[in-house]
Amino acid sequence: MNEALAAHWSEARRHEAAGNVPAAKAAYEAMLGIEPMLVVPPLRLSRFAQVEDRYVDSRAHALQASRIALLTGAGKDVGFVTLRLLFFAEDGEVMRVIQGLDWSNGEVLKQAAVLAQHLWLVGQHQQALEFLMQASKRVRPDARLSYTRANVLRSLGRLDEATEHYEYALQLSPYDPYFHWSLAYHQAAAPPGARLPRIKAAQRQHPYDSLEQAHLLYALFKELDGMDETDAAWSALCEGAALVRAKLQHDPQAEASQFEYLRQAVPPVPASPVPATKDGPVPVFIVGMPRTGTTLLDRVLGNHPDVVSVGERNDFDAAVSEASDHFFKGGLREREWEKLDGMDFAKAGDVYLRRLGAMAGNHRFFIDKNPQNFFNIGLILRALPNARILCMRRDPMDACFSNLKELFEGGAYAYSYAAEDLAHHHRGFSSLLRHWENAAPDRVRIVDYERLVKDGVGTLQLVLDFLGLEPAPGMLDITRNTAPVSTASSSQVRQPIHDRNIGAWKRYGAQLEPLRLMLEGAA
Repeated sequence: MNEALAAHWSEARRHEAAGNVPAAKAAYEAMLGIEPMLVVPPLRLSRFAQVEDRYVDSRAHALQASRIALLTGAGKDVGFVTLRLLFFAEDGEVMRVIQGLDWSNGEVLKQAAVLAQHLWLVGQHQQALEFLMQASKRVRPDARLSYTRANVLRSLGRLDEATEHYEYALQLSPYDPYFHWSLAYHQAAAPPGARLPRIKAAQRQHPYDSLEQAHLLYALFKELDGMDETDAAWSALCEGAALVRAKLQHDPQAEASQFEYLRQAVPPVPASPVPATKDGPVPVFIVGMPRTGTTLLDRVLGNHPDVVSVGERNDFDAAVSEASDHFFKGGLREREWEKLDGMDFAKAGDVYLRRLGAMAGNHRFFIDKNPQNFFNIGLILRALPNARILCMRRDPMDACFSNLKELFEGGAYAYSYAAEDLAHHHRGFSSLLRHWENAAPDRVRIVDYERLVKDGVGTLQLVLDFLGLEPAPGMLDITRNTAPVSTASSSQVRQPIHDRNIGAWKRYGAQLEPLRLMLEGAA
């Protein structure tokens, strides 16, 4: 770095530390004036624009950093570039940046686990495996690399191989809580209980009130549950859930207000026929509370030759953000709805279709299976007149228990760690679902999980009629769907459809009685 660049760099960091954003921006812009092919200045400018809630500029700076990284092959900061691109759901750009790197570069290899994870997150599973294999030839055995490879293999349905790599990661790093947690939720121990001693050994290495401890407690719950030690399993689950809830500080009153707003904010939407193929692919949103069968329905419909699943996407939030030039947080978390006033909804729809149209290929329908889009239904109906929305509904006790026993990454679903919060959330969810079922019956259709698994043929026919699709052979055989799955259901959906999870909450019926009474009262 030459003298002038070094001076501007020092000045930028000093102003940034002092909170003088305009001066810091000026210093970073001066650096680009001297040397336009620097990666860090546009990354910082993107952050500043985010703080100022200028989505369009923030995204433009992130894409600028990406172009520079591609042109220069910059390895040192590439992990920050791809992380920033993920924030804008720029999956294709993430792939292009990593693919354009010299995979033998030492700076790239230092970030191999992070870059492979980013490839996995954007659905480039085979590319992630290839990258990991190349990296493993050039670096010493690394626990994070093995763990990431296990996650990719799990998504691909190569379950036994995934287990081997989780185990190898634990050999290299025996106290890592995330390794224990992922393995416990991936595949049962053989024999049951074999993993308990090492989970307890790991517990002794982490503070009792940490998120690391929470992950180990969830792993302990899963292993004890597999041993039919339900009292001890429940104790571990409650302790882990309490730790997570304390960290997330969920506010049920604020959530209830948001549910009420979502019921009132968007006016009824006129009916819209399913378009002909020539009008382009039809988006199908599969939504619902997590762990209620959304992935199952996605796999079933994905077996139809006219349908393709594009996975759990954040593109609708990104499209609304671009059309409004505001960082839209998603329906349940958004607090500045006035910033969407005057938004061009048609533009938001066009942006969304432009982002995903190529992934649909020649298919008539594509599935976007992000459960959080449930809270965007009002916006989806206005932005995408041809969209169809399928909402999974499951028995309230099974739905809430399945949420309670899952530790969601990234602070998602903060309501799911206490019975009272779950009951409040389910009440709001059910009320909002009834609202949209009544307001837009030709656009929103409820699919009951229990009916799907018990009467697959009849239930599927109703779904196909709603979409305007003819039946296709073998749709209910989800084992023939080999598409990758990166959700919490990635291991379970490799099995044929079964009804063993119906009434699963009854295994903990005594412990869940307070939740049952709250849900019964809400009903």
